[in-house]
Amino acid sequence: MIKPVDVNAAALLELQSIEDGRGILVVAEAERHVSFPIRRVFAMTGVGSGGKKGGHAHKELNQVLVCLSGAVDVRLDDGRATRTERLDTPARALYIPPLIWADQQYEDERTVLMVLCDEYYEEADYLRDYDAFLRFRAGI
Repeated sequence: MIKPVDVNAAALLELQSIEDGRGILVVAEAERHVSFPIRRVFAMTGVGSGGKKGGHAHKELNQVLVCLSGAVDVRLDDGRATRTERLDTPARALYIPPLIWADQQYEDERTVLMVLCDEYYEEADYLRDYDAFLRFRAGI
């Protein structure tokens, strides 16, 4: 079982960024830039201006959020403390460990957020009710 961590265990990651006259190449390699093997990738887009997504925690899943375009504010919560990180460049990503509640507020409908996960989708891993999240953390 995963030991609960505090909100400071979430970390900003600097991804490799190579710029030349033709554009910017941003690289995220599994077990190099991202500390885990990547088993699942998904992206969110089309969320209206000020729209929110997330609003859950994972029991065991590790994830890295990368904002490919636009901007998103990610609020992190460990049940005692909160912090917010703004992602507005693909060269900076956010690692979120298990048992950290997270939600995202999108700047506009053109914002694209990509999520890299260390496991496949498993509904049983989700804690979607905040009070249940607090009880789960307290019970570990």
